[in-house]
Amino acid sequence: MNKMPAFNAGTLFGLLLVLTCGAFARIGYLTVCTDQGRLAPALLVQGNPPADKLVANVVEHHWFGGVTPLADEEEFTAHVAPGHAMVAYAVAYFFDPADRMLRWLQCALGILTVGCYFFFARRAFHSTAIATLAGLLTALHPFWIVNTAELNDGVLASFLLGVSLMFGTRAGQEGGAFSSLLFGLALAGLALVRAAFLPFAVVALLWFLWQCRRFPLGWFAGILALLGFANGLAPWSLRNYQAFERPVPVATSTYWHLWMGNNPRANGSTLDKSVLVDSLPEERRKELLDEGNQAKRYNMLAHEVWGEVKVHPTETLARRIKSALAYVFGGGWFKDGRLGALQENPETIAVPPEWLTEHAEWILHASLLGMLVLALLGWRWSYPWRRQSRLAAIALIWLPLPYLLSHAELLSGPRLPLDGVVLCFAAYALASLIPGLVCPPDAGSKSSKQA
Repeated sequence: MNKMPAFNAGTLFGLLLVLTCGAFARIGYLTVCTDQGRLAPALLVQGNPPADKLVANVVEHHWFGGVTPLADEEEFTAHVAPGHAMVAYAVAYFFDPADRMLRWLQCALGILTVGCYFFFARRAFHSTAIATLAGLLTALHPFWIVNTAELNDGVLASFLLGVSLMFGTRAGQEGGAFSSLLFGLALAGLALVRAAFLPFAVVALLWFLWQCRRFPLGWFAGILALLGFANGLAPWSLRNYQAFERPVPVATSTYWHLWMGNNPRANGSTLDKSVLVDSLPEERRKELLDEGNQAKRYNMLAHEVWGEVKVHPTETLARRIKSALAYVFGGGWFKDGRLGALQENPETIAVPPEWLTEHAEWILHASLLGMLVLALLGWRWSYPWRRQSRLAAIALIWLPLPYLLSHAELLSGPRLPLDGVVLCFAAYALASLIPGLVCPPDAGSKSSKQA
């Protein structure tokens, strides 16, 4: 098998190149399109968070609560993951104005994410050239650059996924106490930022525990990863158990989202809360509203979800196709053919430059099409590296799965963190087009035997 390339001057040059490109793109975008971070951007690819009032309550009143679905007034809640709200609270505690500093923090996280995928691709394919291509693609990815200015969880989730892949791939190949512990902590942080990523975190951890059998001290590395994951989730899980009297690892709203994606009015994307509530019979609606325990209230929707699946299996499968398409393109693309959304408010939104309003859509469409085509080729051509890049394959399956079973959103928010993995496969495809640049894993061993 080809050995892992040594970290030399060429590797350092590639790393500095991708970090510089990532910094130039993000800093330039914030400077030009948000008045140096002071105003909201005109172009959105993720959209405003659905629980922005919750974030305000955490920041202003130090209370994780708000008006939740199927509730008439504010309540103590866990219907969304707490990660992004907690980061917003920490920024607001130390800085004023918080929104501007949060955008620049996301800029820094976006730059670090580029570095994470550089090291992940280098470890997954044992090639500095592929790592540099992957880093450049993530550095200049238009969706990630635009998302930097949005006050949502996309940048944070993308960063934590990149950290998880970087440390998980390293620990899965070489073991190591430090890498294993950070891998477990990164998975816990990822689940706390997006509850839908908890299945991926669990499967990735199980994969790593299985890999630990190959190392002399694998049991120690496995324990550290498990402790990092469990301790990262423990405080929030304990808080939820005390509040709702039942185990809730991250969020209580699993069946709420499953019902949103499986009710008769489901279209693959998000639905307005009033529309979803009106889809329930009046007696059932009253029964749900009368339940004071939030976890029990949402779990009561399991009856409607499974009933709809059993009675209308064909429609259920059709909704899964709609959810898959909405996951890739965004639900709004099927309505107006746009991958982004423009908003206008002279007081709070920065005036976008003319080139942005004129060319944003074709740039987003071209980048998405090129990314998908190249990634499909790269995924097929990288088959010889399947063992080294196993975490990428796990991410491709388990990150979209909760959205496919429930619903996506109007824009590209659910897909954004996965774009980094997809771009790594796209980088492999680009490198494969250059003769002699990509070698199979056993090329080194074959050449040595022939010699």
